[in-house]
Amino acid sequence: MLRIPTRPSELVELARTLYANRIARFLAVGGTCGVIQLSILHALVVSDVEAHLANLAAFIVSMELNFVLSQFFTWRDRWSASLRPSMILGRFLMFNVSAATTSGVLNQGAFALFNLFISYLPAAAIGICLASITNFLLNDRVVFRLWSSRKATAKTAGIER
Repeated sequence: MLRIPTRPSELVELARTLYANRIARFLAVGGTCGVIQLSILHALVVSDVEAHLANLAAFIVSMELNFVLSQFFTWRDRWSASLRPSMILGRFLMFNVSAATTSGVLNQGAFALFNLFISYLPAAAIGICLASITNFLLNDRVVFRLWSSRKATAKTAGIER
């Protein structure tokens, strides 16, 4: 268990450590979901589904898996047994709205652009990478910050009073 930081420098170091760990968890989840998206995309294209439609379907499946993994792994410090089902539903809806309106648009737009010049799998990978930056910022600053239990966040950080 962490102790309560007593100096500003200790608080800054704690914040850096928690944030660095979150980025590593985000990359692991994003990498997993990216591989799944590319696998589904390839399977659909090989099955004669049009590439843009296949990429959209693969993105949606990957997005839903990403929510579950993000909830319980990437932003696990913002989870608490005291979160009511309505709060989890709020996160789920906010996650899907933000993913569809920003990450989805970036993902699909980059895919459509790059697929004019390169094969569908590298084009999709570029779209995934570009969308991931926005995805992290929105999830960290909005989706998993809203409906968080302050008590759970403090407890996980080891600064419960």
